[in-house]
Amino acid sequence: MRVLEISPLEGKILKVIIVEKEYSEPFSISEPLQEYSRNLVPTAFKPSIAFCSFLERLIDEVKPDFATEELGNRSLKDFAENNVLVQIFRKKGVPLFAVDIDEYARESLASLIDEKKRLRDEVVKAIEQISKKEGKERSFEEEYLTALLQCLQQEIEEAEREIKFNVREKWIAMGILENARKVEKSEVTCIHISSPEHVDGVRKTLESVDVIVETIKPIKKVVFAEKASPISLKDLLESAQIQLKPVVRRSSEETPYILIFMDTDEKASPFDICMAYDAGFNVVVPYGNVSANDAKRIVQDALFSRDLKGVKRTCFFIGGKDMDKAEEILKVVQEAMFPPFKTNIIIDPAGAYTTAAAMVAKVEDALARSGLGSLRDKRCAVFGTGPVGRTAAILLSKMGCDVTIVSPNPQRKDGEEYVSNLSNLIRTKYGAEVKGVFAPTREKKIEVMERADVIFCAAGAGIQIIDKEMLNAMKLSKVIVDVNAVPPLGVEGIKLDDDMREISPGIFAIGALAVGRLKHKVEQEILLEARRSEKATVFDYNYALQLARRILRGEVLAKRLTVTISPPVRKGRA
Repeated sequence: MRVLEISPLEGKILKVIIVEKEYSEPFSISEPLQEYSRNLVPTAFKPSIAFCSFLERLIDEVKPDFATEELGNRSLKDFAENNVLVQIFRKKGVPLFAVDIDEYARESLASLIDEKKRLRDEVVKAIEQISKKEGKERSFEEEYLTALLQCLQQEIEEAEREIKFNVREKWIAMGILENARKVEKSEVTCIHISSPEHVDGVRKTLESVDVIVETIKPIKKVVFAEKASPISLKDLLESAQIQLKPVVRRSSEETPYILIFMDTDEKASPFDICMAYDAGFNVVVPYGNVSANDAKRIVQDALFSRDLKGVKRTCFFIGGKDMDKAEEILKVVQEAMFPPFKTNIIIDPAGAYTTAAAMVAKVEDALARSGLGSLRDKRCAVFGTGPVGRTAAILLSKMGCDVTIVSPNPQRKDGEEYVSNLSNLIRTKYGAEVKGVFAPTREKKIEVMERADVIFCAAGAGIQIIDKEMLNAMKLSKVIVDVNAVPPLGVEGIKLDDDMREISPGIFAIGALAVGRLKHKVEQEILLEARRSEKATVFDYNYALQLARRILRGEVLAKRLTVTISPPVRKGRA
């Protein structure tokens, strides 16, 4: 059996012109439930004379080295002897090859779903036997079998769809590449005749291995003579002409989604770059060491180089560890845009905004699930004054919490002045009331912890803020969340996967991975929305918090709506 392997051509440039034919070539993985024979509707699966005339002109124009067409349900003998397209290409001196999924691979894949089909058929028979019993209402057994039948049929259809499209299209593309390798030329041209439903899939597969692809969709219409007013078939035949006009689409016409990544650090973060590609951006352009002075030029150069559709498919991502610089760049980027040159902006310095949003939303959800009241009524202490800690403090304050931001760094000589200035900065710049406390000692930390209901640990990686002795000193219940995933963790005794686990009497913990999973989903959804949306939105920490809440509500709803139905217990088996 041949092995499916898609690899680029070496030493050759291949151009493939995909011509969309007027019908989808019949194809079934195994014997279909209802056999649609070509003989039942012979004209439905045959190229029209207009298509054949167009194809002859195309062959004369592009002079292909070879051509290909899907085999479908036809045998190779039927393909060669009863195919008008073979005759056309042969007359022009161009070989036409059948390309499709390998026969043995097709049988092997079909066998994978045969067992489910057999089980489905058995369930159908069982339902029919139950329904034949007169005077019997629909029993639980019949309802259960009906639900099982629906599940099996859905799984069968999904498996068949995967084979018919994703798998089969790769085999078709491999067939084109294999025939191109046999042509002893450095530049090879192929015409591929494709069913409409497979044009995009084959095109994308070929483009993934650097094949130049053009697609042609022939559009047919009936043209009547000027004075004709046909009322009968005879009049129609005498006055009408069939006109076929090809619509040519080149792959380069697809406007790409571009993300311009402006990082205040020396080198742009690969974390955000990888996530952007996963979200569907075609191109990510990273800039490091970006300043506010650079931002205006970068933005306008990017936007002015694209048409209006391209502008809407351009997005700017502002990152870097310096939160103040990132905010300054955001202001410049917004001012550099004007209608119609306005598009989406994401700001997430070193992931701080999405992390802080996930942190706050996770605690809010955990309190509600545990019956511990609303977060907005709680006293919160945030240990850590970096971007994550600051952002969490701002979000908590705007929710109505009583917030204290704490610098636990014993190396900071001007600690009291630093936290006072930070508190003033948060108040004046963000409109958030946050008290600043310098707590470099265990005793000072315990004092802050005793006054708090919820404790957020957002210090640097590998820095432990709270030890066992401090936890044991707590007299009242607390919820503690830590975002440090690098040992030693921010809280002694906490585990990365903790989700309201009691790590000490009355102390409930949320670990870094529990927060991190939500943070990842939030950033992924922001990137997806920024790519899809045309509303020129700024995706900041406020947006991230609302999104994190929606994600958590969706997860809770999914759990609540999950239903498991067990088969009925037969008498004598109880």
